[in-house]
Amino acid sequence: MGLFYEVILACTITLGWCLMFTLPSRYLTYCMVMTALGFGTKTLMVNHGVHLAVATFFGSMLASFLGVWFAQRFRLPPKALIVPSVICLMPGIAAYKAMVSMVQIGYFGFNMELFVIMMSHFFDAIFVISALVLGLSIPGILFYRRKPIV
Repeated sequence: MGLFYEVILACTITLGWCLMFTLPSRYLTYCMVMTALGFGTKTLMVNHGVHLAVATFFGSMLASFLGVWFAQRFRLPPKALIVPSVICLMPGIAAYKAMVSMVQIGYFGFNMELFVIMMSHFFDAIFVISALVLGLSIPGILFYRRKPIV
């Protein structure tokens, strides 16, 4: 599936979360732009061989920088813009595979191969979540400081 269609599906996910959070309609355009650029960056980087956690870090950081910029420029709350637009960056497949492996270990009994698969997917999910959190927090640390950095 092409990058354009993946970005459109990510924007559809964002639209659903915006509706679920009952965001005002004037926020929707900004959330879609942030999703398209953040998810598109992540997908392009993954397609060019960059690790998923690193790509998620840069995608979430780009979306977060855009959210802070839109919030300051148009006087919107930054969290209302950023949260729905980065939900599509969550590591759903890795977390699901880790959970399925854990259930298989519980059902079939302990097997070292299943355990290694489970831990591999578990650490992939943890690293992607950590990258997502770091990417989201960096713009807030830079722009909303009370004390100067230096």
